[in-house]
Amino acid sequence: QYAVEEAVAAGIEDIIIITGRGKRAIEDHFDRSFELEETLKGNGKGRLIKDLRRISELAKFCYIRQPEALGLGHAVLCAQHLIGNEPFAVILGDEIIDASVPALGQLMQVYAEGYGAVVGVQKVRMADVSHYGIIA
Repeated sequence: QYAVEEAVAAGIEDIIIITGRGKRAIEDHFDRSFELEETLKGNGKGRLIKDLRRISELAKFCYIRQPEALGLGHAVLCAQHLIGNEPFAVILGDEIIDASVPALGQLMQVYAEGYGAVVGVQKVRMADVSHYGIIA
């Protein structure tokens, strides 16, 4: 959810989420849950419904299932028919960068200057290299 909120804060309105087998909970998280809303009402917690609905109203969502786990590049390729020739951002929700100006906003500013594709990277300790995708 943090990654989607950052994208929306940067001005992105259309979110494509690429998932794999067994990831239905991600789709459900960003969808309205009428059952949960009714349960909240019944338990006297109807005041929480507004916050709950806000999640589903963050952006326009589209979901694509990656048929087999063939890597990040393949996941992006699965969305090619929706992206076309438009600029896009790949956001990985397992890495959150806490910055005064959101990282995605910074990348979009650099892209807007006309330099072409932009990649955000950060230094990691040598002991942590096995936990990340690495560029040289």
